[in-house]
Amino acid sequence: VNFQNTLLLFIFCAPYYSSMKEVLIDDYIAYGFWDGSGVTSKSVQKQLEGIEAGEDIKVTINSPGGSIYEGVVIFNLLRDYAKSHAVSVRINCMAMSMAAYIALAARTIDKGAKITASDNSVFMIHNPYSFARGDYRDFRKEADYLEKLAALYGSVCAAVSGKSEKEIRAAMDNETFYVGKEIADFGFANDFETIAESENENAPDGISAHARDNIIINAKFASNKTAEKAHEARARDAAAYRGDIEKAVALFNPTPKNPAAKTAASENINLAGGSMKPEELLAQDKTLYEAVFALGEKAGIEKEKARVNAHFLLGEKSGSLALAAKYIKAGVSSSDETAQADYFAASMDNKHLAARNEDNPGDVKTDGGESGGDDAKLEAAFSAGFSGKDLGGKPWVE
Repeated sequence: VNFQNTLLLFIFCAPYYSSMKEVLIDDYIAYGFWDGSGVTSKSVQKQLEGIEAGEDIKVTINSPGGSIYEGVVIFNLLRDYAKSHAVSVRINCMAMSMAAYIALAARTIDKGAKITASDNSVFMIHNPYSFARGDYRDFRKEADYLEKLAALYGSVCAAVSGKSEKEIRAAMDNETFYVGKEIADFGFANDFETIAESENENAPDGISAHARDNIIINAKFASNKTAEKAHEARARDAAAYRGDIEKAVALFNPTPKNPAAKTAASENINLAGGSMKPEELLAQDKTLYEAVFALGEKAGIEKEKARVNAHFLLGEKSGSLALAAKYIKAGVSSSDETAQADYFAASMDNKHLAARNEDNPGDVKTDGGESGGDDAKLEAAFSAGFSGKDLGGKPWVE
């Protein structure tokens, strides 16, 4: 009897004890190369390891967004799991930018997939942005690309919310924040939890306007701080890499005639705050090794082109291309003091030579060695020009 009762109790309670995989997205969407922070598709996939058939997935989001590309991969990953698993999302404070996009992944498969917001949840959508440099054509190309990305983002928001793409794109243009019940009212969430009844019964969505503004300000502050942290990490990565770029060039392009290459090749290369030999980097991460090789090679080529062009320019200015060829062949920098002094000396020599030639015209030869021959020619030319007559079949031109 006890066994039967236990079995019945298990059958009755089983739905309440069903297993569930939990995925936490609680940082900016990108990989922090400096400290390994950030949420990536790999970190999400790792949290889903060992998931069983039919097991539910609960995704908790508190993120200001981040990389479009990493965000799209995470979106697609959760979307694929939603085809065979029930996926629910809870917005724990922030789901902004690409995090907002990720939150909608399961509902593109199942319109009934639960997205839960509460009074202090913030959902923000806006246009993608990037950095560009170049001429007007480069900026126009970048703008066209960003508009395509905005359309990609907006189409998902429209499909899930039921709003028109025109309305969604207008909200994106204005960088719109939805707080609390607004998230559900606009169609992004389909489940809402009220934390506490508002003291102001006339306040919309159960919260006062003042409280709503405070929530948006706090969310923006948290978003800016997280973005600032991400930018600082990327800046440190870039600085560390720039400091080692010359060593990387020498390391991956050693030549017997370059003693500096031998020295650099024997040293460790410092990447992302840690030291490792090139063969260790190759064994650990071939893709990164090849990326460093390609960047180092490119930097070396650009540096050499700049050196050669600088010598050619100095050679042209000083009037001594032979001197430029000499220093190019010798591998000497254009900023070398000896080279600069030689270019200056060559320039002064050429100026003195030109001045001397102007002051000392060549000897005047007489016609057939006879005295007075030149005088006769000059007199004849003068007479012909003065009278307007032709000389030797050609008009006189001054």
